[in-house]
Amino acid sequence: MIRHFLNPPNWFTSASIFCSVYAMTLLIGVEADSETLRHACVLVVFGGIFDMLDGRVARRLNRYSEFGVQLDSIADIISFGVAPGLLVWSWLLHELGGIGAFMAFWYVLCAAFRLARFNVNTQNNDWEFAGHSQGLTSTMGGGSLVTFVWLANGYLEDVLVPTAWQLGVLTLAIGFLMVSSIPYRNFKDYAVNRKARRFFALALAACLGGALFAKQFAGLFGVGAFLYMTVGTFDGVFVAVWRRLGGLKLPGDDEEAELDRLDMSAADD
Repeated sequence: MIRHFLNPPNWFTSASIFCSVYAMTLLIGVEADSETLRHACVLVVFGGIFDMLDGRVARRLNRYSEFGVQLDSIADIISFGVAPGLLVWSWLLHELGGIGAFMAFWYVLCAAFRLARFNVNTQNNDWEFAGHSQGLTSTMGGGSLVTFVWLANGYLEDVLVPTAWQLGVLTLAIGFLMVSSIPYRNFKDYAVNRKARRFFALALAACLGGALFAKQFAGLFGVGAFLYMTVGTFDGVFVAVWRRLGGLKLPGDDEEAELDRLDMSAADD
């Protein structure tokens, strides 16, 4: 077990868990005000950044291990399942009582199912859309939900004022997108698809513009989450329908399955 503690990629995964647990401790047993909610959101976002780094560090140092894969999956359900669920519950969903509790539970359950399906698909290699994830990834789902809370309690506090029911519908919708089979583009597709890279560059420029306009990082993540949840979903539906009609061969369809295996601990989920 000591060797797993000394494995550098696991340090980043552990940091992701720490950020998410710390965020939850800020929300437990207190009435969460806007400042507390913002701090919790920032911690969860940092947890997501550490989660993106662990797989890349593992590949760069050639320290990939099955233990790290399993640890990363556990970290994801904490960081992008339980933490965002508790966050929306503490903010508004508690006003709905048992219904709000179910909405938070639904989101966490969908995140757990999404991660379990991802692990099974990676082992069996039975997902037909190369360069795309099956359903909204838990990273993007949790990140988008947390970013919404962050903006609504920060830069857009006077503009973005949802009711508990509206937040509940958003929470349910993101959960549904995670367990759906809509193909969302991931970084594998950007590596082989020139058009996708161009769009990614434009999206990144828009995110940077949002950060400069808002003069805070919340603007960067807010624009990114909005684009991925809207344009990304539309693009995924379009790709799925066109493939079903037999009119589209996606870049990367002939990649070896081992590439998917090596990306298990990256930000693909």
